[in-house]
Amino acid sequence: MPQDPDVVVELKPGREPKTRGVVNPTLVRWIAFLVITVSLVVCTVLCILAIWKFTESDAVWRAIATFVVVSIATAIFTFVNEKLG
Repeated sequence: MPQDPDVVVELKPGREPKTRGVVNPTLVRWIAFLVITVSLVVCTVLCILAIWKFTESDAVWRAIATFVVVSIATAIFTFVNEKLG
């Protein structure tokens, strides 16, 4: 009596389609993360200094505006790099 072997197919878990970009997307994400993190830390320090009256409040608003602009710019660059790359 012949035996029919069962065919077992295993899929590798966690395989995502490879993202591509003009610049390495993993590197771009790390750089964007670092830029946003450093900007956030600087804004936090300036806000604390303004609370304790070591800096002018005008510097705080400029720092926050700069943080927003830098964050949006890095996010847009990351998005465009991955979509158009």
